[in-house]
Amino acid sequence: MRRLLTLALLLGVLIPCSAQGAMLPPHKRIAVMIFESASGLFRDNLAVDTASTVITQALIENGYPVVNDAQVKKIKADKRSELLRSGDSKAIKALGKTYDVRIFLVGKATLAEAVRNDFGTYTATATVTIQGYSTQDGKYLLSQMASSKQLGGTPDEASQKALEAASRELAQRLISGQGQTIHGSHPTSYRYRDVTVTITGAQDFQQVNAILQKVQSHPATRQAMVTSYSSGNATIGASFGGDVKEILSLIRDTVQPRNVRTGPNSIWVDL
Repeated sequence: MRRLLTLALLLGVLIPCSAQGAMLPPHKRIAVMIFESASGLFRDNLAVDTASTVITQALIENGYPVVNDAQVKKIKADKRSELLRSGDSKAIKALGKTYDVRIFLVGKATLAEAVRNDFGTYTATATVTIQGYSTQDGKYLLSQMASSKQLGGTPDEASQKALEAASRELAQRLISGQGQTIHGSHPTSYRYRDVTVTITGAQDFQQVNAILQKVQSHPATRQAMVTSYSSGNATIGASFGGDVKEILSLIRDTVQPRNVRTGPNSIWVDL
């Protein structure tokens, strides 16, 4: 009996600790809404729901309560679900109440057209992005992105393998909490400060994420993440040790903004 009690106490300590690094809050009902697109002819139905299936299965295996496929189809059939892609807070709250969802994971899976390689097989690239929203207040919670390049004997096989691999990687990041920041060690010569990049008029989240990745790639960036996203408007927060004009240069390398303004610790970008 004492051994059982000791084991129970250990589990009580260890299980919460293992969940502390997770990005997703535990015990909240999640709906995974991935919209997929594929480049090329006759590929509209390629790998349908692969990303959603892989990510949903991974969440279930790690103890997260997830909305079943039938319920997800009902949500997608709801006209308001189109507004989820732009992070519309009213739609997020309303759909959450209607379908008893606490967190929406809304994303896009993109398959580039597979190309024939020098080995006589095919190479395909897939990218999966996800944004998380709380239905309690409609607010943005998190974002993640993963890409994979895979080989296959046919274009469809290569694309399927790439999408599965990218989806598995993204699911692991969601569960483990990895991937929000980079640069594990930083030069001591940098004097870091908080810098805010405010973006308006973005086409989609992938455009915002492209800017984020550029900012993260700078050696003077200690940490950077998207802190809000809704209807084409986003905010990126960064701990940065350089001049804000360096971030502005990175942004201009990524997109062609219509208008920009800078302050001591702020950049406003209108796309």
